[in-house]
Amino acid sequence: MRNDIVAIMKKSLIIFAFVCFLAGGALVAQNYLTRPQSPLTLATDDINKFLADLPAGNLAGLREDPKGKEEFRKQIARSLAIVAEAEQRGLFQKPEVKSQLDIAYAQIVGEMWNRRPEAKEKPIGKGDIEAFYRERPTAFEDFLTQNPQFRQAPKMDELKEKYGEFQVARLRGEAAGVNKTAAFQLQWRLLQANIVGNEIIGKLQESAKASAEEIEAYYKAHPEEFEEYKASHILISTTQPPASPDGKTPAKALTEAEARAKAEGLIKQLQGGADFAKLAEQYSDDPGSKKQGGDLGYFREGMMVAPFFEGVKALQVGSFSAAPVQTQFGFHIIKLLDKRPKPLDEPTKREVGEKLRQRKVENKLDELVARYGIVVPSDFTVPPAPAS
Repeated sequence: MRNDIVAIMKKSLIIFAFVCFLAGGALVAQNYLTRPQSPLTLATDDINKFLADLPAGNLAGLREDPKGKEEFRKQIARSLAIVAEAEQRGLFQKPEVKSQLDIAYAQIVGEMWNRRPEAKEKPIGKGDIEAFYRERPTAFEDFLTQNPQFRQAPKMDELKEKYGEFQVARLRGEAAGVNKTAAFQLQWRLLQANIVGNEIIGKLQESAKASAEEIEAYYKAHPEEFEEYKASHILISTTQPPASPDGKTPAKALTEAEARAKAEGLIKQLQGGADFAKLAEQYSDDPGSKKQGGDLGYFREGMMVAPFFEGVKALQVGSFSAAPVQTQFGFHIIKLLDKRPKPLDEPTKREVGEKLRQRKVENKLDELVARYGIVVPSDFTVPPAPAS
């Protein structure tokens, strides 16, 4: 139940599995990677094409979170500002940054190609990899020279094959022009931001430390953020097969109407004097809390999804939901067990200090957005969820 919706951007939504596997230089278009990349004033269609080219499953949080689109827009703008600031500081000329960009470029082009229908019609086979090495007999040795740590790899033949497959996908993508699309242009800049972001943000953090006075003032001005709640809940899921007292699990999840009706039935039992913890153990679809009678422990604002937390705040200690509370997980019956203020102790001071520092950094990034004239529209369209 804790709010663990994956953030839409790790600034770019790019899967780095093979980047981490190879972690070094590659045979790519160096002139493309190192030439100056001016910031973009994005058009709505640029973002639409970018989102359409991403795996639909990666966009669940953006579709479900009402504030997700605006946060996504802000992060796009801040990422482009990081790229502009990095160019200003000459970070893209550093050898270690160039090396990361080389392999990242191949990663993006290859993955964008592999998501195309024509890539599925003609998958990369062993013959394609052999042809790649016949035309470039020193390619793998060049890679090992640039990345000597991989000379100790236990499965060198497998590494060579994977590297060849990776490069064939990159070449096919370039031949198809995926590196000239609007989706690529935006994704490339976002990945640049991901690579140099730590250094830029680190510089901004140097002047963003919160003072003791700022920490205390924030604590006093926002008492609601430091209220801790302890609650139990019974979840009737609409995303997974329901719990069953007899141990027989149905083959599919309940519909929304079925789940609501089941939750309403349990509320009637509670109103008739049934024990909340026992009903949670029997019927809750939350495996993390049902064995504890639905007990979620203490939490604060921001640690639970918003509809659930609003349902908690509406209760008096000892009371339970008069009607089911709906979230993306299903329907909840909530019981508030305790409420207490969190003291301004050392852990809380560190937490508030970090929050204020993060806020200052975000403000500095927004100043960079304005300085470099970066414009990101908000009227883009999130692709619908794939049919189940």
